[in-house]
Amino acid sequence: MKENSATYRVMIVDDESILRTGIIHLCNWSEYNIEIVAQASNGQEALHLIDKVRPHVVITDIVMPIMDGVEFTKMMRMQYPDIKVVVLSSYSEFDYVREVFKYGVTDYLLKPKVSATELISLIQSLCGEMPPNRLDSPPMKLDPAIRLGQLLSTDRNFSEDIDYDWQEWREQFAGKHFRIVKASTGILLSKTHWTQAQIEQVIIELAQDHLSSCNYVCVFLKNECVVLVNYDTNQADDVQSCLDEFTRLAMKSLTYIKFVLSHEFENIAKIQAEHERLSPYLGKLIYFPKRHCIPEHEIKPETDKVNFDQAQFTSALRSLAIDDASVQSQALFAHIRSTQAYDEYSLKRLCQNIIYSAMSTLEQMKQPLSELSSSKLKLFKKIDLAFDLDELESVFIQFVDDLKAVVRQTDPQSMILHRIYEYVNQNYANDISLSELADKFHLNYSYLSSYFKQRTNENLTTFINRVRIDKAKELLQNYELSISQISQLTGFSDHNYFSKVFKKMTGMTPVEYRNYIYK
Repeated sequence: MKENSATYRVMIVDDESILRTGIIHLCNWSEYNIEIVAQASNGQEALHLIDKVRPHVVITDIVMPIMDGVEFTKMMRMQYPDIKVVVLSSYSEFDYVREVFKYGVTDYLLKPKVSATELISLIQSLCGEMPPNRLDSPPMKLDPAIRLGQLLSTDRNFSEDIDYDWQEWREQFAGKHFRIVKASTGILLSKTHWTQAQIEQVIIELAQDHLSSCNYVCVFLKNECVVLVNYDTNQADDVQSCLDEFTRLAMKSLTYIKFVLSHEFENIAKIQAEHERLSPYLGKLIYFPKRHCIPEHEIKPETDKVNFDQAQFTSALRSLAIDDASVQSQALFAHIRSTQAYDEYSLKRLCQNIIYSAMSTLEQMKQPLSELSSSKLKLFKKIDLAFDLDELESVFIQFVDDLKAVVRQTDPQSMILHRIYEYVNQNYANDISLSELADKFHLNYSYLSSYFKQRTNENLTTFINRVRIDKAKELLQNYELSISQISQLTGFSDHNYFSKVFKKMTGMTPVEYRNYIYK
């Protein structure tokens, strides 16, 4: 910024937080003697802020809830005739633009085409027309929401920047303690008809009603709501109760929102770091159905992944033993629930991968999955939009139940395939000859081989070996068993042949595989 030059103060009024944030971070405004001093989501909120921040220029949207840009401009012109007004509009709103020009709007910009160069030039031009005494008025304190939004949206680490001036922060947040509550709004926006502006309005009003006993500021980042509270030691219990009530009513009003609550911290320079540290916790809120605010100490941010035996699950499907697959699914969810083993994104991808693999397996077996296959994208969408673990598990178990219905419709020939799978899974440790299998199922030897190949795209001998190798992989986790013992236990009488088949199917020898899983 040039020395001794006036700073042009700008306020942004728009019901879309993404647009407000976009303008705030459009460029380094200070290089052009411009400061974004406040933001508001509607005209009524802006009128409450104007006297405090005294902007030189107001950039306002037209179509907004509560008080639109036309009414806002009309009222502002009556109270603050010196403030320059720039309207943001889209092509479809030009009738509104004509209306608002009646009240002294200076210029307008088309939303899709707002550029830093154009905006800088316009602001400098408008402010250059003002009398010196208007520009030289004492600088106002920056709106805390603007200040916090800038702090949390930047990659610069202010906690380690010794040149950063925290003085104005300390003046605005004089209490000893801080806490942060934050929530994701992604599923809420995707799953409901709530708009970003409506969500913000609900949360802002709830914060005004329930957090006014302490110093607080509420900001909306991309798909996130962040509330910072500041208080003294004697207020701690009251603040805890207020935060609990605020988050409870937010969930009651909006349904698909829940918050993580940080621990108490005292260093004001830690605000940015605490915000970033909490981000991974948002992905674990899925483990707390019907809870509206979860203290961070209840969340396990880093845990080991659950080793789901997909081979065993697929084997159950190949045997058409859907009940067994259902039991495995329930065990998986029980384990995940107790360990919080995955973040929300990874858990949903795991569920989708298992479903994709299951459907591919049954399609190879010529199972009648046409209806399920056609609804696969809808099913994946349900998984993406699941709000908590109960809902996600319900979607997954419903899929397994749908598989049961498909299997009940299975034709008699497919039931022969099911019996073959079942027999091999029960007798893999014994010598299984194709001629014995043919006799057992009263089929011609040649017909059995061609029938299996046609139905599964796999040779029967290859299938038998694959079942044995899957069992061997389980046994290799037990160090007390030798490779030779495992060979015998999985139906391979020849140790060398076992190693040869194992390497062909896994790319590793049994010894290499054992060393790999115990790294």
